[in-house]
Amino acid sequence: MRGFLDLHGEDFLADPHSALRELREADWRADTAAGTAILRYDEVRTVLSSWSLRTPGTDFLAAQGITDGPLVDAMRGFLLNADGSEHQRLRRAVGRAFTVKRVEEFRSTAGFLADELIEGLGDEFDFVADFAHPFALRALCRFIGVPEDVRREVSSWAADVGLLFGYSVAPHASRIEAALDDLHSFIDDLLDQRRRTPGDDLVSSLVDQSLTEAELRSLVVTLMSAGQGTVQHQLSGGVAAFLEFPDQWRLLASDSSLAGQAAEEVVRFQPASLLGLPRIAKEDIVVNGVVLPAGSCVLPVTGSANRDSAVFSGADRLDVTVGRVAHLTYGGGIHYCLGAALARVELQEALPRLARALPSLRRDGAGEWLPAGEAVYGPVVLPVRR
Repeated sequence: MRGFLDLHGEDFLADPHSALRELREADWRADTAAGTAILRYDEVRTVLSSWSLRTPGTDFLAAQGITDGPLVDAMRGFLLNADGSEHQRLRRAVGRAFTVKRVEEFRSTAGFLADELIEGLGDEFDFVADFAHPFALRALCRFIGVPEDVRREVSSWAADVGLLFGYSVAPHASRIEAALDDLHSFIDDLLDQRRRTPGDDLVSSLVDQSLTEAELRSLVVTLMSAGQGTVQHQLSGGVAAFLEFPDQWRLLASDSSLAGQAAEEVVRFQPASLLGLPRIAKEDIVVNGVVLPAGSCVLPVTGSANRDSAVFSGADRLDVTVGRVAHLTYGGGIHYCLGAALARVELQEALPRLARALPSLRRDGAGEWLPAGEAVYGPVVLPVRR
């Protein structure tokens, strides 16, 4: 019999993976205050690939009592919330700029940034503040084309805009609006500069893609708000997972050929996006013999699917040596994460370098994590020592 997933409940917030496992073992779905949560791998994969579902867009804000104003206008403009031919056109434009070649050419830069930060680490440090945050920020700014002298301001604005995709938008509305204003002004200036003096960065490539000014602005906002926080928390969450399984850390330290599998395994085991992106049914959809009616909200919980024991042997253990089926953290279907290739490169370059330099890394006190019910999940404080 299916249970109820309380995204703000004490049990879920204290130990989200245990709460999800209990519900998943009872049924492939659970009820939530917003709609139906999908918990098992096969059903989540079905939902992610379905053309009969769309991202919630402004419905997500309406459910939180926000039906008009600048936040609604901003939400309408994001690629994530485009549908049909409009979504295909915008995604093709970004794809022409966000090429595999461009990402692979960035690999050496990601490695250099990781090495530079590792050299500055002491015997005791906060992994988030001293490595994950500056690495994710510097990498994103280099890749997109944000000047280094303004990266701190841009980081703050992007983090505040990222709150727009969480479940507590209303309390942060004025903060998000102010960040959008500042970020829009900055992006307009940056686009103008790149038109006059193009570089080899992503923004320079985007201005050549026949997009409107509003579309360009929304795309860059999306890249900035999604590209830093997810990588930062994925790195921090990944290292926290390795601290739980130090034998796997030592394996990675001794064998850099495991970098690819390690990057996938931490994203499966401790994803920065635990809940995944909600969907709205455009029409009646049948999942595992059950009709989910048109207009209903469906929450494909990718963090639960990634630990489905029917699919992943030793699902609740981090193991960088096991070949596994593809995890679902990066989504699927038409909304498969555009930044997945870049995130993989950054993790593949950073994790083995950290393991080699800090093979005996261990915790040095209690950490602090974002609430599991928000759009992004991971440590905000992670004290460690060599």
